[in-house]
Amino acid sequence: MGTAKTRIRVALIDDHPIFRSGVRGLLGETAGIEVVGEASDGRHALDLVHRTRPDVVVMDITMTGLSGLAVARALREAGSAAHIIFLTVNEDLAFVDEALSAGAQGYVLKRSAGTSLLEAIEAVVSGGRYIDAEMRAPPAPASRTEAGPPVPQPGEEGGLTAREREVLRLIALGLTMKEVSLAISISVASVDTYKIRGCKKLGLRSRASIVRYALGQGWLETENKRLSSDRPPSLV
Repeated sequence: MGTAKTRIRVALIDDHPIFRSGVRGLLGETAGIEVVGEASDGRHALDLVHRTRPDVVVMDITMTGLSGLAVARALREAGSAAHIIFLTVNEDLAFVDEALSAGAQGYVLKRSAGTSLLEAIEAVVSGGRYIDAEMRAPPAPASRTEAGPPVPQPGEEGGLTAREREVLRLIALGLTMKEVSLAISISVASVDTYKIRGCKKLGLRSRASIVRYALGQGWLETENKRLSSDRPPSLV
């Protein structure tokens, strides 16, 4: 996806820091893509895009302050050339129409970000549109990740033990091996063992594939909900 001379510059906007970290990890592992900045709400998003002038804005719809739809409209009114992709949990088809009307070129569900977001970025940069397959038709049963195994469905965890799951989840959140060992009070060697076992069970071969799996399982979304359970969501 691109060369060193044609890197796709992406701004990431989401008010869930854990989820944002996971997406940043996914994009950071992808050749030809550079995350040029992040914002946690709609108002800071406008300043971020103005300062960094990204090629693509990956943004949630429902955020504190200005909604993603309001940000998209404001960017269009300001003449921004950035391509907008909404990365959202909203599965109502009405939101797709609203998103496109607001000026977006892409619509990706958070639960399929690991397999769809990169495709969406490539599509909109090429001048097209991208609507998540889940919003267009039932998913193909034989869909596969770049590592080979079938794309996981929520709740299907490949026989992972609780400890293997926790290690892989923390790695997906961006923690180093040492940080994982400190977080769950086990040795670095044990962390490595659980990582190897978990990856072998799931057929994962890189940190990017671990992040994709975590996104597909909703592990990062679950953490976001725990951290923000006392915070009422903004209205669109």
